[in-house]
Amino acid sequence: MRAQTSIGESAVADRALLGMVARLYYLEDLPRVDIAERLGISRFKVARLLTRAREEGVVTIAVHDHGLPDPLLSEELRIALGLQECHVVRSHGTRDNVRQQLGAAAAEVLSTTLSDDEVLGLTWGRSLTATTSQLTSLPRVTVVQLTGFVSGEMGASPVELVREASQRAGGAVYPIFSPLFVKDAETADSLKQHPDIQQALRLFPQVTTAVVSVGSWNPPVTQVREVLAPDDVAHATALGCVADVAGILVREDGSLVDPEFQRRTVSISHEELHAVPRVMAVAGGAEKAQAIRAIAKAGLMTSLVTDHALAESALAAIRGE
Repeated sequence: MRAQTSIGESAVADRALLGMVARLYYLEDLPRVDIAERLGISRFKVARLLTRAREEGVVTIAVHDHGLPDPLLSEELRIALGLQECHVVRSHGTRDNVRQQLGAAAAEVLSTTLSDDEVLGLTWGRSLTATTSQLTSLPRVTVVQLTGFVSGEMGASPVELVREASQRAGGAVYPIFSPLFVKDAETADSLKQHPDIQQALRLFPQVTTAVVSVGSWNPPVTQVREVLAPDDVAHATALGCVADVAGILVREDGSLVDPEFQRRTVSISHEELHAVPRVMAVAGGAEKAQAIRAIAKAGLMTSLVTDHALAESALAAIRGE
């Protein structure tokens, strides 16, 4: 018989005690005093063992808050950006996972805050696709497309988004069957004279809620850069473009990049979007923080649905951290 325990056995026994204390506390919900009594140790040793269990990885704690609202961060960001409303959710996973979590939050906001007989305007984008796909119901609203379409994923087309939203609302729908960007102002003016497109354009001053996505140019996270001609991208970048919304290009200080370029778009204008009572942006990811701040400075959003990564990055920049 061995007279003393080996070092290896002592270490195993120590880890076993850590595991036993952790299991009794976290899984069986026993108070520390009861654990101490059961194991014949002091409650102070129980507290030390619980601390060690977390430090050494015997216990790991995960908070499954995917898509859940963060009211404190929401209010802090709302005040910092000067918005009417702000909804920040905790997001995790891939970029697609984040879009789905944001889309679910935005769909809930729209379903619970829109009223009958409003005019709902939609742009396009993957975040808005995630929003409209998760709409379960809407009041009876009129739905109007705010921009022409860009090439890319058909599911992210504004034509498809307004169709899907109108099915939930049961009201009239006004699509725009035209490209967003054309080669010159004359072509854009000609398209805007088409009777079907005119029906949508005439509704722009009546839009009560617009839902928009926001593109970032630095770093580049936007479909707009992908569809513009290289010369247009280079020109806008040289003029300081950092963000786009509804085909409108914006500098860091919120000013319009190039009024002449905007004449080549078939979409809601800067002035018309600025006049909409409620413009809700849906965007996430820390890389879009500068873009969101620029759009807020431009007065082109009054509301925001975003994730904690973008919120924390934007707030850090505002504080100069």
